[in-house]
Amino acid sequence: MNYAAWADWYDIFYSGSDPTELNFYHDICNSLQGPILEIGVGTGRVSLPLAQAGMEVVGIDLFEPMLRVAKRKALAVAPLNGSLNLIQADMRNFDLKRQFPVVIMPARTLLLATTEEDQLSTLCCAATHLTSKGTMAFNIFYPDPQMLAEDPEEEFLLEVVERPDGGRYVLTAKNHFDTVEQLNHGTQIVEELDQNGNSLRRQELDVLVRYLHPEQVIKLCDLVGLEILEMWGNFEGEELREESEEIVVLAKRSEYQISRT
Repeated sequence: MNYAAWADWYDIFYSGSDPTELNFYHDICNSLQGPILEIGVGTGRVSLPLAQAGMEVVGIDLFEPMLRVAKRKALAVAPLNGSLNLIQADMRNFDLKRQFPVVIMPARTLLLATTEEDQLSTLCCAATHLTSKGTMAFNIFYPDPQMLAEDPEEEFLLEVVERPDGGRYVLTAKNHFDTVEQLNHGTQIVEELDQNGNSLRRQELDVLVRYLHPEQVIKLCDLVGLEILEMWGNFEGEELREESEEIVVLAKRSEYQISRT
């Protein structure tokens, strides 16, 4: 994935995202209090509002272009009521030498680890950085059979984002699922139009993710010593079913893992 290009467009793609996601992570962090660790902080889309609301947040990301955008955004709204400490680190192998009562991994970040081994390493690092009574929250998409059978050449509409000058961004995507390796070699496309509908530029952004089924999430969490508290089908706590778009997970460290540390 070209993260330099993604850094330029990331916030555009997420500008029309479901507001219940941000509300969910804000409510979790606010209710549990204490410092927060966000794994895969990106451009600060989730962490910056938390810091503005007075919370202490540490955000890690491997890719400097994303962190550079997050730092620029933080400076633009400074001073913060809380704090935001941005650290370049690999979610599969990091050690901040501290633990947090809240660890979050929004935006389907776990799926950017594209092998089972890397997903296990990511969850293991997350669990290690969680206090004994802490809570971890993350979300991934639900890979329903209809989605997995999509035509890889079919471009579908994600969102139309209006610009203040009367122009707009048209966001589309194509999915190419490999159901053997559980990979999606996807493409997300943004086309910028002026107020008359003329195309100003078009950018194609590659995305590679390894999707997970609910039973695999349970298995991975168990292997790294995480006990699942809740598994929902959306950010409002609805039951997980095949029609769900999200798998939303709340977990804690298991008693077995706590006894080992």
